[in-house]
Amino acid sequence: MAKKLLIVEEALRDLKAHWFEYIKTIDSCAKNLGWDVDVASNKHANPQIVNAFSSLPIFSYSRYLDHDKKKLPGEKHYGFILHSMRTQKALAALFKTKPQYDDVFVPTVMVHHLLAWYTIMTFNVNKPKHVTLFFVTNPGIWNAETKKSFFPKSTVILKYLLKMFGSLVKAGAVTFAVETKGAKAEFETLSGLPFKLLPHPVPFAQTSAETPAVEVMEHKPVHFACYGFARHEKGSDLLKTAIERLLENAPDFNGHFSIQWTDTFKMPDGSDCGPSKLLLTHPKITIINRAVMSDEYNELLAQTDCMMLPYRNSSYHARVSRVAIEAAANGIPMIYTEDGWLEETVLGYGAGVGIADENVDELIAAIQTIEKDFSLFKKQAIDKRKPARDYYSALNFCKLLLDS
Repeated sequence: MAKKLLIVEEALRDLKAHWFEYIKTIDSCAKNLGWDVDVASNKHANPQIVNAFSSLPIFSYSRYLDHDKKKLPGEKHYGFILHSMRTQKALAALFKTKPQYDDVFVPTVMVHHLLAWYTIMTFNVNKPKHVTLFFVTNPGIWNAETKKSFFPKSTVILKYLLKMFGSLVKAGAVTFAVETKGAKAEFETLSGLPFKLLPHPVPFAQTSAETPAVEVMEHKPVHFACYGFARHEKGSDLLKTAIERLLENAPDFNGHFSIQWTDTFKMPDGSDCGPSKLLLTHPKITIINRAVMSDEYNELLAQTDCMMLPYRNSSYHARVSRVAIEAAANGIPMIYTEDGWLEETVLGYGAGVGIADENVDELIAAIQTIEKDFSLFKKQAIDKRKPARDYYSALNFCKLLLDS
């Protein structure tokens, strides 16, 4: 009889962000390895999501997606308890109706879920044999001056909740996991417990990046791109300013920009940031104002010569960018922020130009450097394509996750 895997994601509700493609990748690979797979998702999940899996829509609320909704009085002090109660209730009802799962994978664990999983794995009669709790955000805060992270006072609750799992982790019933070495180091320092390192799984389509380097030596104009949600944490405002200044000061620049910008976002001062008139109307700029599905996204990758990733280290110093992995695996040079996971990844598996955190001048210079010496960076990126694909493959991820 095939082993049974349950993937649990309350934020699996619409086609924005990477949850759908990410879980679809794991679902497909686990099935190819002989596992039966169920997916517990949001009750309001898009029909395309529901139909893509053996779906169990059980969650009414997503902490990640609904955190800005109106809260109860004082909820900021007990919200982690309230949400764990919601989560535990939904999961306990599910486990009553299903045969015991051999493994459960929870892709987006926050402090608000920990009490629920501790309760289930300690007291639930039909608890899963094993659970992997996967953290995509890290507890530390980046210090731009020291270029190191530190733990704020608020992590005291997270520290206490993690330590509660000590006996469960030691017994092999629960595994804590993260995607980056930086996050692993932070969590292990905070909790004193081991964290497993799992690479972000990405399916790799054949794109124009397969072309031998010698055939792209004279590729012009260079197509620069930035895909995914436009956000402050991703430096979208920095990119906007850099492109505007570059095109104003160098009107003969031989390149084209494609920027995915589906919605405006809030800046720290409360103002809205969206694409400017220049970005919307300039002939050298294409704004993609909608979500894109796999086939279209793969076509966009096939047309991309350089991926621009000016992500802020305050959010991404120990956090994965799926777009960066896709760029590395497809032999696409990158412009990336130094001193964090992006630099670690590009040095190991990709090629490109690094810039200082939040530095618009260096971002402009990096764009010009890639445009000038594109063939050199392209050859370097293609040379590292295979190692990137091997490490970030869905098969590698699933074998590590399922210990098969």
